Amino acid sequence: MFENLNFSLSPLRLDSAQLAELALLYPVIDQRWQQKFDRLELLVTVRDQGTLIAAGLVHDSILAPTEVMDAVELGCMAVRPEYRRRGIRQHVTNLRLEFAVRSGKTPISVIDAQNPASWAFYERSDLWERERSFEQDGRLKFIYRAPQAARGWVDSLPQAAEREARILSYTPRPRTVRLVAHPPIRALVAEPLHPLGERELLHAGRWV
Repeated sequence: MFENLNFSLSPLRLDSAQLAELALLYPVIDQRWQQKFDRLELLVTVRDQGTLIAAGLVHDSILAPTEVMDAVELGCMAVRPEYRRRGIRQHVTNLRLEFAVRSGKTPISVIDAQNPASWAFYERSDLWERERSFEQDGRLKFIYRAPQAARGWVDSLPQAAEREARILSYTPRPRTVRLVAHPPIRALVAEPLHPLGERELLHAGRWV
């Protein structure tokens, strides 16, 4: 389904060059965009033969009027037009949902009512429920939160090493992967997943 696509998960803060590359995915770059990236807890990027084609993050810079006390927001989801309708957005959303739940937080997502493709996905999914609607800058928006069913879904997923091996297999380039044990955490150390040269640590529930 995602042949030749490289899904990279990183909790690392970004430098100016990385932000400049990510900015190419988004039609609007403003102060709010910067705030979300300043407060990121996880960044998911997708590359095709080294070209950045999609990204989304988990952050805790929440302005939406949610009643969830331990909320983190799934935000800044973007996919290049020629890669849409391939399931990439849904897969990136599920990766972020899993991370947030395993971190002990409650994921929320804020969707503009004028984006029917996005809110229709959340309305259909058993892993999300609508918390409320609100207006911001004259635009109607919906807040979705992950219910208990999402936690059950995360608990049913394969073990981390198995799942991460599948993610790494999406990249067409050979790589060396070694498993490092840090009781009680098991971490997977991989060679850089993109040309910017960052090393990334991935594991099932916590990110180092």
